[in-house]
Amino acid sequence: MTLTIRRLGPPIRCGSVRPQVRKPNLRAKAQGRKRGQGERSTPLIEKLLYLLFLSLPFVTLIQTVLARPGSSSPGSSPEDESALTRSIPLETFISGPRWGYSLPFAVKNKATIEKLIQCESGGMNVSRPDSDGIISDGILQFHRGPADTMAGGTWEDFSQASGIRGSPKNPADAIRMTDWAISHGLGPHWTCWRKLSPGS
Repeated sequence: MTLTIRRLGPPIRCGSVRPQVRKPNLRAKAQGRKRGQGERSTPLIEKLLYLLFLSLPFVTLIQTVLARPGSSSPGSSPEDESALTRSIPLETFISGPRWGYSLPFAVKNKATIEKLIQCESGGMNVSRPDSDGIISDGILQFHRGPADTMAGGTWEDFSQASGIRGSPKNPADAIRMTDWAISHGLGPHWTCWRKLSPGS
């Protein structure tokens, strides 16, 4: 009978036995480290993009609030402004018999201006002598100045006071200026004002 014994592991050599020390594989460690950093940075970038995406509505809201058109006048509250905005339409149609004007802005004194236009010019955009002999222009008949020009006339005086530019011959400009004038107590400037408002 033959007995065979097999040994597992490396063969034993005679002489001094030294423990085998494995050299560290630096290249493999560096590659592993890079791989780990790449895996960690991907979720970080995803998190940052996600936070940026979530913050966009707030940034838009802040920009909208800060960029509100118009400026508040001294002594007025935001509630007053919003109530005023709601009560005045953004477009106005002013009309009378056989005439009408569509305006791209709100008019506060619409009914009064319609009566003034009807009385002053019948809705016709004309230049003609007024009852006092002075040439007047436009649908609301603004007086010219002494040299028969706009200089020194009613339009120039109102324009300097209001900051509104344009021409009395342009119906939209004339209506805007008249709306401002009525709101500032200058309605009696028109001859027809006294006819339409007896006792004023």
